[in-house]
Formats: sequence, C-alpha cells, structure tokens
Amino acid sequence: MGKTPRSNNNSSTFQPPSKTYNSKKPLFPGEEKDHDPSRRMVQLRKILMTIGASVLTLGYALWEPRRLQINHVHLDLPLFPKTFDGLRIVHFSDVHLGFHTGVKELRKLSVRIKEQHPDLICFTGDIVERMAEPMRECVPVLASMEAKYGKFAVLGNHDYRGRQQKDVQNMFREAGFTLLCNQHVVIEEEGDQIAVVGLDDALTGNPEPAKAVEGLQESIWKMLLVHEPDYADYAAPHGFGLQLSGHSHGGQVRFPWLGAMTTPRGSRKYIQGLHYTSPYQMPLYVNRGFGMTQLPIRFLCRPELTVLHLRSK
Repeated sequence: MGKTPRSNNNSSTFQPPSKTYNSKKPLFPGEEKDHDPSRRMVQLRKILMTIGASVLTLGYALWEPRRLQINHVHLDLPLFPKTFDGLRIVHFSDVHLGFHTGVKELRKLSVRIKEQHPDLICFTGDIVERMAEPMRECVPVLASMEAKYGKFAVLGNHDYRGRQQKDVQNMFREAGFTLLCNQHVVIEEEGDQIAVVGLDDALTGNPEPAKAVEGLQESIWKMLLVHEPDYADYAAPHGFGLQLSGHSHGGQVRFPWLGAMTTPRGSRKYIQGLHYTSPYQMPLYVNRGFGMTQLPIRFLCRPELTVLHLRSK
C-alpha cells in the first residue's frame, strides 16, 4: 500500500526565493531592462546642443572677417605742433593678400578709408601672405587711396617670404606709397614740422632707429611705423611721440576672460589697442589687422581700421 505524502503546514504553495539584481551587473535572460526615456532625452539634447553650438561658432568665425570695425582713437600729445592740431591718421595693417583676401575685399577697405577723410594714411606691414603676385591686381586699388599729406608704409615679416621683397617694394611705389625702411619724411605746415619715421621689419630685417632719425632736430615731433609692436620698448628711448604697429592680429581668435589664444613672436607683450611704454610713456597703438593668416577665421577679434585724432596737449 503506497504512502500518502505529508503536507507542509508552513507553506501551502511553492514560492521561488526573491532575487535582487545590481543594475551594474549583466541582466539575466528574460529580465526586464531599465528604460528611462527622460534620461535618454536629456543626453540627446546635450549632444544636439553641443553640435549646434559648434556649428554656430564655426559659422560666426568664418563670417566675422567680413565685419570691419572702425575704431576712433583721440590722443592729446605733448610737444605735438599746434599747426597740426586735429590731424587725422588712418592706420591699417596686415592685409595678407593671397590668403582669403583679394582685390574685392581691398576695394571695400579703400571705400571705408576714403570715408574717413584722412590727412595721413599709414600701413604697418604684411601686405601679402606668401607670394607677391596677388598684390599685382591690387596696385590700382592701393593707388586710389588718397590723403592730404601722403601715404606711408613699412614692410612686415610676411613681405620678406619667398624672396619677394623687391617686388613688394616696387608695387608699393607704383601705388604711390612712400615705403620707409630706416628712413624718415618731414611734413611741413605753416613753419611747423612733424616727421614720419619707418623701420625695417624687426624679425626678418634690420631695424636701425638711430639711422632712421639721423638729421632730424631733437625737438621735432616724430611718429614711428614698425611692424612688430613689442619693438616699442627699444624705440621709446629715441624720442618718438607715437608708434603705430600691427603684426599681432589681436590674436585673431580670442575668448572671453582668456583673451588671445596665441600671438606671434614680436607681439607677446602688446597685442591690441592703446598702450603706453614704461618708463618713457610713449603711446603705442596696435592695429588688429585687416586680413588673416594660418586659419581663415576670426573669433571675437574683428578686422580693424583705426582713425587716430591727434591734438596738441
């Protein structure tokens, strides 16, 4: 006779033991996966916002080179002759023809220069990027620039590249610019005089400030044109009343609170705008330039045309 199985009074039905799984461990087959649609959406939004911000930033950086900024700078200068009070100097620099800048862009710049009614036009180097040839078709545009007392230029380090120095010099002269290389020109009005002095490029040439001012009376007010702004500390003891420079491009790419990401040798100390050297307190203005180099972009660093208004203090 078979035995009747005994029942367990503590458990009438079979219940498998409960299991707690760590979400970091692999899921068992058939186990429901953790699905959080809101978390996925947040992550997707972050990715899309990052991509969108990058595209907008790049688009703006490619567009900013077209946004020329005209800066008016008023300077009260000791020893500046009263006869020249109110002198308007239009200063531009670093065109870099051949690197995303050509005759079309230069024509627009020429129009803006004409609108300023300059007494003097000063260019502080790097008219071309690497080859002199792109300057050839721009000579008529440069020739169309006019100023009461003339237009003056110095060479920059890019103007020496590719053994093109002579071609650049000749084209400047064809365009009616007075190219100054360790030289000066005296401007006279009603018996008063000022001197425009230009130095050779400090990186690739041989600047000689003592030679450049040779023959000038010590009392004459002198303005210096030199490509690299950091040369101001060497130039100041020679009695210049003002220095104009370029070269730095203002950094070309700048960020809030951080400033310029990088600047070339010769513009590490003075990068943009107005400065006064110590201890001579010589005013120095650094133009951000019109063109670009290395990268065809600008960011928070618009191309610049400077109009300096000089007054007798």
